[in-house]
Amino acid sequence: MNVRLNYRQAIIYLVVAALMFGAGWASHIINQRYYSHKHRWVALKGFRYTNPLLDVELPEGVDISNEPIPFKYKIESFVRDQIRRRQATDIAVYYRDLHDGPWFGINEDMQFNPASMMKVPVMIAILKRAERDPYLLRRTLAYDGKSDMSTTQNFRPRHTITPHRPYTIEELLRYMISYSDNNATAVLYNDLNPRELSAVLDGMDIDNRPNDDENSVSVHGYSGFFRILFNASFLNREMSEKALQLLTMEDFSQGLSAGVPQGTEIAAKYGENVQGMKGEIKQLHEFGIVYHPKHPYIIGIMTRGNDFGIQTGIIREISRMIYAEVDAGAVK
Repeated sequence: MNVRLNYRQAIIYLVVAALMFGAGWASHIINQRYYSHKHRWVALKGFRYTNPLLDVELPEGVDISNEPIPFKYKIESFVRDQIRRRQATDIAVYYRDLHDGPWFGINEDMQFNPASMMKVPVMIAILKRAERDPYLLRRTLAYDGKSDMSTTQNFRPRHTITPHRPYTIEELLRYMISYSDNNATAVLYNDLNPRELSAVLDGMDIDNRPNDDENSVSVHGYSGFFRILFNASFLNREMSEKALQLLTMEDFSQGLSAGVPQGTEIAAKYGENVQGMKGEIKQLHEFGIVYHPKHPYIIGIMTRGNDFGIQTGIIREISRMIYAEVDAGAVK
């Protein structure tokens, strides 16, 4: 379907039509890659999932010694091999070291449909309201059961909300983020004021492209949501911690989490999308923060192909490769 939507219209369609279309934006560009200014990194201490930055300056794409991230070429080689072998048609990767700030991207500006990953800004908008209303998360809402949006999901949620039963908003957030329940998402979205979601989208380090017919997103662009949560730079520290704690309970064990040692915490969200006359075009993505004990990092992988099983394996293998390099001390 070729429908022209802006950010807000895309979010509405995403929820009502079972999150089949994403919101459109271009990747954010900070224009620091070719500068050689002094590195500064100061953060507050005492938080489990966030690391609030007070100040950071670092050229993008290099570490503090101004050397390229050494394992990027290994990931690039793997991506090229998967494309050559037709395991997928498109693969994009984003990596960012959250200790010192260097990042790299592979096809980082390639556009994909974010699908269920757009539940993250819905969560952020609700938690922003909760900053002002301390009783919000205890309010109850109910799902009327008129339309079961979970039927469109290929990766069916293990737990879904029951029609006509009251749930607190905090419980609904758990169903939406941890289990990716589309019905919980619809209930929460319908309770939002459009201006609240607009504040989230307008507050990101991204460019609005209302004329983008594809309503697409890149790994580079989407990384902004996880950066602002880790740095507690949009939500306050309490709500940023709550958001990331919910993301650590994601019920999708086949992707990023399968590529790291058991017990490693990951705050992540996946998304799936099917297009084509016979559903032959499949997109599967996952984005998250891996809490490596010495070097926590953001990892985002977006894939387009024709086999969810193969694409899941690609996400899992890239996750394994990056963790192994970080763990071996490739990023100092």
